[in-house]
Amino acid sequence: MSQPLCVVVGAGRLAAGYVAPLLADAGWRVVLVGRSPEVISAIQASGGVTVCVVGAGSQRRFVGGMSAMDRRDPGLADVVNQADMVAVSVGPGALGEVGGWLGPLLRGRLDARGVPLNVLTFENHRRAPELLAEGLLASTPSLAAEIGHRLGLVGATAWQVVSRREIDPSGLTLHTDGVMEAYLDSTAMIRGVPPLDGSLPGPEPVEPFDAWMAEKLWVFNGGHAATAYLGALAGCVTVDEAIARPEIREEVRQLLVESSAALASMRRSEHTHDLDAILARYADPSLADPVSRVAREPRRKLAAGDRLVGPAVASRAAGIVPDALARVMAAALAYREPTDPQAVTLAAEIDLVGPAEVLQMVSFLHPGDELSRLVCSNYENLTRRKVTL
Repeated sequence: MSQPLCVVVGAGRLAAGYVAPLLADAGWRVVLVGRSPEVISAIQASGGVTVCVVGAGSQRRFVGGMSAMDRRDPGLADVVNQADMVAVSVGPGALGEVGGWLGPLLRGRLDARGVPLNVLTFENHRRAPELLAEGLLASTPSLAAEIGHRLGLVGATAWQVVSRREIDPSGLTLHTDGVMEAYLDSTAMIRGVPPLDGSLPGPEPVEPFDAWMAEKLWVFNGGHAATAYLGALAGCVTVDEAIARPEIREEVRQLLVESSAALASMRRSEHTHDLDAILARYADPSLADPVSRVAREPRRKLAAGDRLVGPAVASRAAGIVPDALARVMAAALAYREPTDPQAVTLAAEIDLVGPAEVLQMVSFLHPGDELSRLVCSNYENLTRRKVTL
């Protein structure tokens, strides 16, 4: 049997540090499609990536079986035609654009081989497959008849943190905590082709997938973002530096408690995570996760249903007052990183119309809503104190 091929769209931290090594370790041939000439050259030169698992039981290993190419490479269509599976990890904001140029390639792959294909979307977004589908259908409307029949658009979530990516003469190195917990939307997968044929051990097919996605997003990602926003207010540079402050650690722990209670109230989670273990992951100094990386794109993190607003709304519906979540939402509104376009835009909008109107636009919270009032009150307290913690 020939070696299966997966085209991984994206060559960032999760794509190169988790998705590609997972596939290569399972015996797949991997082609990463990236934008950075430096990253592409580094993977091409070495034929793989070096993965550094930090913390307890740290290890450094080279994972081969990979190549890389630019999406504008004229040979990409031939590579996609050979693909047994496609994975996408580019960030939610880029899914529409990626779908635009990927659509004709997937159309060509289905026509050339006649074999169904699954596309896995490893993104921190509950609607990642739909966002990708919008881009696919905008460029290639004929794919509408294929989705769910010969083309599976599969939600995927991984709990691993890949904090750093380095390029040096030896190639591309990714620093990760090595957590392998991951889930796939079993209902969206086309049967009889990878990954349901047993060729990709590891990620667990689950149903309903959104319950597992919400758990990861609301609990782990929510606490991670909270640590970053509170850390930014306190002048911290890295997440471990922030969580080392007792007042921030206690605030983040309370947020994790509130988010877990919100999930339980909705019966969206069938198992619980050790909150102390999650806090310990944030505190790992060997990851040195920058606050600016984890806090980036505050508009997206304040979106309805996302890691902060989602559990806060669910808490209110269950009669729980989301005090910690409201304080962190206020901290996200107060995030002022000049290199982050979303943070700059958000600050300008708040200056123009005020926090309540911005919450209505970004989070779909009516200005008269109790949660909106709670967040705005916390925001006023933060700005009055010159956002010091």
